[in-house]
Amino acid sequence: MTGEFFLCYQPIVLLRSGRLLGCEALLRSPAGISPHEFIRQARLAGAIPVWELRILERAVGEAFGGKLFFNLTPEAFTDPAFPLQAARLLESRGLSPASVCVEIPESALYDADVYRVSVLRWSGCGFFLALDDFGSGGANINLVLCEKPDYCKIDRALLYGVSRDPAVRKTLCSVVEMLSVNGVVPILEGVELPEDLAWLRATGWNVGVQGFAVGRPRPGSGPAGPDGSPAPSTNGKSGNKNS
Repeated sequence: MTGEFFLCYQPIVLLRSGRLLGCEALLRSPAGISPHEFIRQARLAGAIPVWELRILERAVGEAFGGKLFFNLTPEAFTDPAFPLQAARLLESRGLSPASVCVEIPESALYDADVYRVSVLRWSGCGFFLALDDFGSGGANINLVLCEKPDYCKIDRALLYGVSRDPAVRKTLCSVVEMLSVNGVVPILEGVELPEDLAWLRATGWNVGVQGFAVGRPRPGSGPAGPDGSPAPSTNGKSGNKNS
């Protein structure tokens, strides 16, 4: 893989109390390389689990508070060895796996048997689980409610313009109620409009919110190489910092 990466962290806040729930680690490149391109290169090299473990190592030292929400590729989520490797990495830093919530791509639900086994592996190692981008793809809702994640991140397409669009409002209310009554905490991602955030606050929902109207991503310590190692910065100082 070529290029460099660094991580930014976007806050996730509990709507009702305003308390910080955690931060999502977001992959960025000073060269403008998209996260999808980094993943493509890692996939071609057969290095997805190793690469993601190094990103996790960087992230657990840099995160700014609360739980670390960490995105997984389908390969890393279903890799039988990866949950234990990740748990050992955290324990070597004096951290509990419960300090991390792994974000599961919605595409991982398409094979129900593999999904169930993978959920058990991750939860058995002590990690929290969040289903990412719910509503962007055609997830098996029965499977979601049967193998309940701790959190479900509702895609912005289901909430953008909720303050002014009755149809969006009706759909979002139904999804939030369905998840909440089944013991899954909804997180509304992509809350970009201040008026949407104001409308959401007026509901009094016990949900998490994430988006530019809540807080913008901010960088951690600086660039790292695509293999997770520190990369030299232009001022001659190392980009490495415990995170």
